Amino acid sequence: MNTAPLASSAPTGPSAPTTSSAPSAPTTYSATTSDVPVQPAAAPAPVGAAQPSALHPAPVLSGRRLVMTYGPQGTATHALDGVDLDIARADSLAVMGPSGCGKTTLLHVLAGILRPTAGTVLHDGTDLAALPDRTRTRLRRSDFGFVFQDGQLLPELTAVENVILPRMLGGVSRRTATAEARSWLDRLGLQGMHERRPTQLSGGQAQRVSIARALAGRPSVVFADEPTGALDQTTGQSVLEILVESCRDSGASLVMVTHDTKVAAICRRTVAMRDGRIAQEFVRPDAQNAQATQDAAVTR
Repeated sequence: MNTAPLASSAPTGPSAPTTSSAPSAPTTYSATTSDVPVQPAAAPAPVGAAQPSALHPAPVLSGRRLVMTYGPQGTATHALDGVDLDIARADSLAVMGPSGCGKTTLLHVLAGILRPTAGTVLHDGTDLAALPDRTRTRLRRSDFGFVFQDGQLLPELTAVENVILPRMLGGVSRRTATAEARSWLDRLGLQGMHERRPTQLSGGQAQRVSIARALAGRPSVVFADEPTGALDQTTGQSVLEILVESCRDSGASLVMVTHDTKVAAICRRTVAMRDGRIAQEFVRPDAQNAQATQDAAVTR
């Protein structure tokens, strides 16, 4: 991965919106991970400061001057130190960096799990810090989806029950939630496995249940924290492919924390963090070429 420094760290405004093409048809996957062909993603290329592109004009989530400190003044640890970041609608973003660089803290702040010490997080223009705790909880349940490293499935529930639980807590009827869950499980290649418990599933299958749970409510943003960290390389690559394509098909933005450059390269954008700051940003070359083509067509 090219690690040339950013041209500028100052935030810039979004580009003018353009008409987007119709979404592609949802992808259906087989029950075995070996049936999912995975092509290695191209290494990302460096670009300037973060800004929504012509292909992804409207940020669904924005962080401005985010600061997060732990401990008393004078000995405080700065987990985040003035982070500016936009996540465009239906875009995919990987957040990379070594342990302790602040990437997981950034994910938790963007998701409204943690309140930043300073700065603002805007979701569709609404400041998360201004929302009451109960409202933020509802937002995380309805508008945000989560995929964790170990899946965090409830072992006493079946696959379909794990998927419908957060939907029912949000007020959706059991019948509607079950229909949605079965549709997503089938789409992700888990036909015939709806009634299996997590201990009766492979690691890759269990992560597919987690992805179904994250996407069943049609969230605007999916947060994934090291989603393949507990999987072998082959299974992990196939789960990544499913995660990115499923988010794209459903129109959800993906924010994924990882320390692995190969995992990060599957996303359109990558930001590299160091000492609580965004040190570099990258965009995959195919995304840059697509943007240049569309920009040229618009100016003709």
